Amino acid sequence: MTYTTRRKLFAFAIAAVCAVSTPIKAQDTTLRGPVILTISGDVDAASRGAVTEDYDKFFVFNEVEFQSAAQFDFAALKSLDTVTITTDFPMGGEMHEFEGPTLASVLDAAGIHANDDSLVTMRALDGYAIEVSYKELIDAGAVVAYRRDGAFFAIGDFGPTKIVFPRSDRADLAEMNDDWWIWSIYHINVE
Repeated sequence: MTYTTRRKLFAFAIAAVCAVSTPIKAQDTTLRGPVILTISGDVDAASRGAVTEDYDKFFVFNEVEFQSAAQFDFAALKSLDTVTITTDFPMGGEMHEFEGPTLASVLDAAGIHANDDSLVTMRALDGYAIEVSYKELIDAGAVVAYRRDGAFFAIGDFGPTKIVFPRSDRADLAEMNDDWWIWSIYHINVE
């Protein structure tokens, strides 16, 4: 992918995140701002319907499909139990304090039905995606961070959300590389 194409995709991603592209249903009164994270899969707490070509240009462009999903804005994420971890990022780099709910609590709030073998796919605004088993992510203590060193992430600054792990606090994660530390996450699917 050329630099120019990547810049165009990133600009498109920024515009998509900054706009609330999907009309919010009347029962979604807890959403007070733009949707920054969408969780799909077998969800019980769906707050939106299927992807549509008319409203979901970014999902369609990235070939993301689902029949229903749970949506989160910053306020919805902040309403979940927040954890704070201090760890290095990148690996071996400076220590930073990250804040946000655990991935387990976000998926629980979405009403996701997952088992140890469930596959979690996380997608970033620049097209980067990872697929990891639910058990591995939960066992590693994945956190959906929305703040670093007291400041909210911004688009272009690892935001709006970033997956981090308590690497500095756990011997079993000491050698964990940064492959799973995906930033600018806009969609998580659990199958």
